[in-house]
Amino acid sequence: MISAGRLDDEGYTGSIQNGVMKFSKGSLIVARARKMNTVDLMHARMCREEVNVAADNAGELWHKRLCHMSQKGMRRLADDNLIPEVKNVQLEKCTDCLAGKQNRTSFRARPPMRRKALLELVHTDVCQVDTKSHAGSQYFVTFIDDHNRKLWVSPLKTKDQVLSVFKEFHARVERETGRKLKAVRADNGGEYRGQFEEYCRSKGIRLEYTVPKTPELNGLAERMNRTIMERVRSMLAHAKLSKTFWAEALMTTTYVINRSPSAPLDGDVPQRVWTGKDVSYRHLKVFGCLAYMHVAKDQRRKLDPKTRPCIFLGYGDDEFGYRLWNLADKKVIRSRDIVFMEEKTIVDWEIENKSPTTESSRVDARPNREEVDSIGIESEPFVRFNTQQNREPTEEQREPAAQGIESNSDEDVKEEPIVPN
Repeated sequence: MISAGRLDDEGYTGSIQNGVMKFSKGSLIVARARKMNTVDLMHARMCREEVNVAADNAGELWHKRLCHMSQKGMRRLADDNLIPEVKNVQLEKCTDCLAGKQNRTSFRARPPMRRKALLELVHTDVCQVDTKSHAGSQYFVTFIDDHNRKLWVSPLKTKDQVLSVFKEFHARVERETGRKLKAVRADNGGEYRGQFEEYCRSKGIRLEYTVPKTPELNGLAERMNRTIMERVRSMLAHAKLSKTFWAEALMTTTYVINRSPSAPLDGDVPQRVWTGKDVSYRHLKVFGCLAYMHVAKDQRRKLDPKTRPCIFLGYGDDEFGYRLWNLADKKVIRSRDIVFMEEKTIVDWEIENKSPTTESSRVDARPNREEVDSIGIESEPFVRFNTQQNREPTEEQREPAAQGIESNSDEDVKEEPIVPN
């Protein structure tokens, strides 16, 4: 029995002419049969008089026998005449192969491209850090202009702060450039939904969402996150600082990236393209190096030191001076009167200021004669005593000693007892 409905589901077509029924798939005839009686054709008993097995059908059979081997491998076996009845292997799409082998669609490698004008497109993304910073931040959000690749970064305590940070960014960049922000590209994170969508619609900003689970479509922001975190880890390792300083290292990295050559800009730097002014590098210092800050007069007494040890943390775009970590007060301060020691870190400072041991810190409390005379205090000469006799000699002991000393005879001197001075 042959089910015409099942054959139709499998993509086969049938035709009846002069009592002969043919089944074909595409241009190939799979089977041919002759009708024996006048029963309904859908349930007619068929007698297979002549069946032509197509090459593609045999290939699919051997594909299953060979545990879903690839078409390339089966063609190699067919060319060596190792697979019977298979000459030209042309496999159809196998749903079983898709269930076990399906891969994601590859992305075409394209040269670096960018929009023709500022603020035509801004890429944004939120990255999570597994350690809280000193200020309690555990996330950071990035904004990247597609035209000049300038980067803006802001640490966040929670993801719901993205909208407020974006509003500040939006107002700032439009005021600086005199242009309107046209489009923002983001992933499908919840921080870019709801109120964020409403704000973009109210400002006429087109919001582009990437396909879920496809970070490659927002590759510029994702690659920048990787670059930032790689540099942050390297900076913290060199500075010998704890992971809680990642936010300070993040801001310093952003400051330097905006002043670094970029391939899409043909070696130009984003900061110069954004402002139209040349960039200077003379003020750059090693992150985490030891720095000594000058203490103002109103913050110290007459005999207090005029300097204070600190750790260099970075620069400030909106603030003048350098950002420092005060080792005494454990807080961030700013100053411009600084002496940097870029070859030293906090470990070197701790070694230099380590409390001395008991032996090395033991100081003789007795003043020497020069010190006593210099301050005008009279003192008696120090008298040393024998360790076995702490008492002063008696008169009976002194007389023989005196007599022995007055005598010129060596024997008399030898017979006299030795007493302490």
